[in-house]
Amino acid sequence: MPQRIRILHPFSSVLDDDDWYLQKGHGVRFEWGPTGAERLAADVACMVVVDVLSFTTSVTVAVEAGTRVFPYRWRDATASAFAERVGADLAVGRSMATESSPWTLSPAAL
Repeated sequence: MPQRIRILHPFSSVLDDDDWYLQKGHGVRFEWGPTGAERLAADVACMVVVDVLSFTTSVTVAVEAGTRVFPYRWRDATASAFAERVGADLAVGRSMATESSPWTLSPAAL
């Protein structure tokens, strides 16, 4: 029979390896992605989703839709020149979107 692993969590008591991810006993808990949210959903009264990785999410949405993405490091005039050189449409900041330049780093815009 395999031995159970015990994990000492710095902010609570010893937790079993089967439920350490639930972060039981804490008023605020954190998880990652849909699987993590599903695990916590049964044990919380309220769940807040924070997407701090807007660029990563946007790239994922665009690529999954069949779009080629050319990440560029700088948000200045060299970005326009780069986009033109590779034959791409330049994505702009959310507040800078227009009819002629609708692509932003917002996943909803993609």
